[in-house]
Amino acid sequence: MAVTRVAGAVERGVATAWLAAIDAHPAWRREGASCNDFNPHSSSLRARALAPSLDLAAVAAALLAGEVGALSRGLLGDELALNLDQCWVRRQYAPDRSPPGHAPHSWHQDGALAFDFLGAGSSEGALLAMATCWIALTPCGVDAPGLELIDRDAGSLLPLSALPDSVVRATHPERDFKRPILDPGDALVFGGGVLHHTHVAAAMRHDRTSLELRFFPAASLPPRLRGDRFLPLH
Repeated sequence: MAVTRVAGAVERGVATAWLAAIDAHPAWRREGASCNDFNPHSSSLRARALAPSLDLAAVAAALLAGEVGALSRGLLGDELALNLDQCWVRRQYAPDRSPPGHAPHSWHQDGALAFDFLGAGSSEGALLAMATCWIALTPCGVDAPGLELIDRDAGSLLPLSALPDSVVRATHPERDFKRPILDPGDALVFGGGVLHHTHVAAAMRHDRTSLELRFFPAASLPPRLRGDRFLPLH
């Protein structure tokens, strides 16, 4: 399996405390957040904007001490670094509750970060070696939006022509599609080549909040992310 569910990766009480800190941030009222930290189109807030209520170094250290760490090191090696600029709080809404301008995430690979799809460069070797830890802070997957993933690593960066929903569904057998049902504190761990998008259905009536952390091999940080801030982890 390319996608692993880690039940209880974060204690429920801790997840509840993180959610309270997140809910208190003015970004969700579409005010008081800089454009660099909040994206209203995807309703995403950089987790660093929640400091000191959310200490990313402490969060990452706690996660890496358990199964999330074993999985991430299995993907990337023993020495990891956290990309502080690519850790995000995501909020996805029930269809009848979405704020103006919001849209669910379409199919993508996290390993495509900062790649210029419209440029003339080749995508060969352009898939970043990385691991995503995606943590549900609210129940999701049934009554609230979750993720739908292709449970295999594509192994290379896919072109834009491979990402429309109709193409993804025509390219992969039904058994490869996963829609995990998660409780607060559950996590998903997957590599940069895994295709995924927001799973949202018309019958959903509740919103979802999640936190995602991006880990990279400390010894080979990607050149195209050289402007990002990385925190070495031990």
